[in-house]
Amino acid sequence: MTSANASVMPTLESELLCLADTKLVIGNWLVECTLNGRALPDFSALLGMAGSSYGDARALYQLLSDGREQYVHLERGRGSDEIYSMNLLDAPPQNWEDFVVTLWLCESATWTMLSGFLHHSNRVIGALARKLGEDAYFKIKYSLGWSRFLAGDPESRTQLEDSLAVRYPLALDWFGPRGGTDPLAEAQDRDKSIDELRDAFCGDVDDEVTALELAALSASRLESDAPWRPAARRRGPLPKALFEVIRFKDQLWAH
Repeated sequence: MTSANASVMPTLESELLCLADTKLVIGNWLVECTLNGRALPDFSALLGMAGSSYGDARALYQLLSDGREQYVHLERGRGSDEIYSMNLLDAPPQNWEDFVVTLWLCESATWTMLSGFLHHSNRVIGALARKLGEDAYFKIKYSLGWSRFLAGDPESRTQLEDSLAVRYPLALDWFGPRGGTDPLAEAQDRDKSIDELRDAFCGDVDDEVTALELAALSASRLESDAPWRPAARRRGPLPKALFEVIRFKDQLWAH
């Protein structure tokens, strides 16, 4: 499940791990960006969202573990090439507008993916998908609220559009190549095919871009020399600098 082998096809476990690791990384983004908040309520909102993201990650790690040893390995024992978070989060935000856009795209993409598990035959998976969806809903509303405010300023509007031009292809790439096989849908482990989920994500993003009166987005695929790793839903390993930030530290080191 944690192999870096790019040829491995997605499984239910690897898809849940992609979601867990993405929640882990966005949690660290939220912590790191707390002091950049524009108003006092941002501090409590960002820390609250960070806490829920860490909780989401750990709940999924717990689901994927058959004992404490495996849980500890998932949380703290993997290398940078074994972290399955989306490439969208590899580069840090360049400004507040970029942070808001990336948070929105990340949470919209993860909620879309989670929606495919709402009616899973494993009721624990369905319940977790619903709970994580509730957490994502608040983050989506928070980031869109800021986007609507920022879109009223010409300079901020330009920065929102610049950020979307860079980040949207990365978010879209998380869903993989169109028309590929979807083992989870074929095995009835997912309610919808990955193509249907990608289309739903694109539709949601297009609707919000239109509502914000921003420049229309291109749905062209990301140009990258790194091969797409199906089971990891990403290209290449996690950048070393980001890996050092997100790595859970051993409890024995804490004082």
